[in-house]
Amino acid sequence: MATRTLLFAPYIQHFMAHVRDMGDANYGKIQSIYYLTTVALEVPSGVVADRLGRRWTLAIGALGAALGSFGCAMAHDFMTFACSEVLFAVGTAFISGADSALLYDSLAAQGRQHEYPRAEAAAQAIWLVTSAIGFLCIDLFLWSGDTVDPTIAFWASGVMMLFGVGCALAMREPPRQRLTTRQITTGAMRDVFKLPGVLRLIAYSVGLFALLRMAIVMFFNPALKGSGLPVHLFGTVLAVVNIVGAFAAWKAGSVLQGRRARSLMIAMPIAMIVMFLGLGMSNSLGMAALFCLQGAVFGVYPLVMRTELNAMVPSADRRATVLSIESLSCRLAFAPIAALAGWSVESLGFGVGVALSVGVACLPFLLVPFLRRHGPVAGP
Repeated sequence: MATRTLLFAPYIQHFMAHVRDMGDANYGKIQSIYYLTTVALEVPSGVVADRLGRRWTLAIGALGAALGSFGCAMAHDFMTFACSEVLFAVGTAFISGADSALLYDSLAAQGRQHEYPRAEAAAQAIWLVTSAIGFLCIDLFLWSGDTVDPTIAFWASGVMMLFGVGCALAMREPPRQRLTTRQITTGAMRDVFKLPGVLRLIAYSVGLFALLRMAIVMFFNPALKGSGLPVHLFGTVLAVVNIVGAFAAWKAGSVLQGRRARSLMIAMPIAMIVMFLGLGMSNSLGMAALFCLQGAVFGVYPLVMRTELNAMVPSADRRATVLSIESLSCRLAFAPIAALAGWSVESLGFGVGVALSVGVACLPFLLVPFLRRHGPVAGP
């Protein structure tokens, strides 16, 4: 939980673009640097997790994220922000895939892999509730100090990441066969392109990931500002969104065990498009409530993707690498979309920027009907 708790999430665009005067376009560029760096490290970090072990990979990731958070807290220029985001990207890449693979392998070692959806749902719900409490605390700090500068959120997130380093090192991994780096890499790529349903699922994930990330990373702060909401309530809004997501994740654990993942996969993009239509057409305080749709999808999306991919990949020795390839694909696609969103909002206006960015983000969904289907559905 500690490695995922980003207490600066409600304020990141406001902080970089306005408190530190980077502007929307430069903010989009900084986010592109972060995602491109993550892309470059996704597969190598997955191989490290499969080759050397999940807990060391998680510890390295938590340390990188902590240094990145501290760097952002101290940054006042583009280059310092860019370097800090590179460090944070190291953290993201090393954590991505390793945490899910460790949970699945630990259950599989005890013959309990059918319990993975419920376990992942519980982890997702606890993380979202913990983050919600943190957001409320940061909002209270901003309100009591009569300030719109959320630098404290970056410092607090860094401390949480350092705590995550200790938690990662304290974990125990189930024994498994250790393959060579080449065996892991070639085997994972073979799984992606040859196992039925994997490439199709990744294409779907790319589109939904872009819609989810745009909602919070690029449009959350501009939407709330446009509605007239003060900065010291941004965290409160995202806390409510997270509570909705936690409830959705908890309920989804039971749904997935009932083999209804396909219905959720149809509903999630529809919910996101409805949310963006509301943002593009409205400029009232009520648009904040639309983010609850994003919260529900965000609570369910990682659970569905991880459950389906873990079930599709037969080898524990390559599982983290396959999960990293899925994450790489998502972040590679989102990097230019983030730059496009930042530029379009600054140059063309909020409504046009939303419409243009959403249109581009939905393009991967067009590939889904043409890719191999009939991968296994998670569940007993």
